[in-house]
This record gives sequence, C-alpha cells and structure tokens, in this order.
Amino acid sequence: MVDFLAENNLCGQAILRIVSCGNAIIAELLRLSEFIPAVFRLKDRADQQKYGDIIFDFSYFKGPELWESKLDAKPELQDLDEEFRENNIEIVTRFYLAFQSVHKYIVDLN
Repeated sequence: MVDFLAENNLCGQAILRIVSCGNAIIAELLRLSEFIPAVFRLKDRADQQKYGDIIFDFSYFKGPELWESKLDAKPELQDLDEEFRENNIEIVTRFYLAFQSVHKYIVDLN
C-alpha cells in the first residue's frame, strides 16, 4: 500500500495542502477577531453619531446604489469616509485578504 502522505501520492499531497490552507485561514480569522477596532462596532454614542452614516451592515448589499448615493450627496461624508479609510486601511486589508483566502479555499476545494 502506498503511503498516503508520500511525495509521489498526488491525492495525499492535495488533501494535505487543502487542510493546511484551512488551518491557516482559521488561525488568521482568530487573530483578526481580537483586533477589530472598537469604532467598527459603533457601541459608543459618539462613534454612532460620527461614523453611523459611513459604516454599513449587510443591508448594504441589498441596495449599494442607495448607500453610495448618500455618500456622494454630502462632501463632508466623503471626507469622513476618506479619513476613516486612511486610519483603518491596514486592518481592512487584512480582513479582505482573509476573506479572499476563504474564497480561494472554496474554489480549490471544489
């Protein structure tokens, strides 16, 4: 019987690669879950008033044009959005890359 993890066993190597990618994704999501900036949660009344118009929940996906038109209509919201982006780009990028990895994992798994 051929060793399942042998270098010449393509099936075993593919499973090993998929499992290791899944573990890496889980580890990154756990790390990220501990570094979500408080402002993203909008728990503070001041944060709600300041950022409530630029931080959206999943309802954004039902009608992104509506939310984008609200931002486009007010220059002060555009400035606040830009400031928010500059202050949080690193963590947002890490989350984006994590979710991109999840998508790639699903494609590879399929």
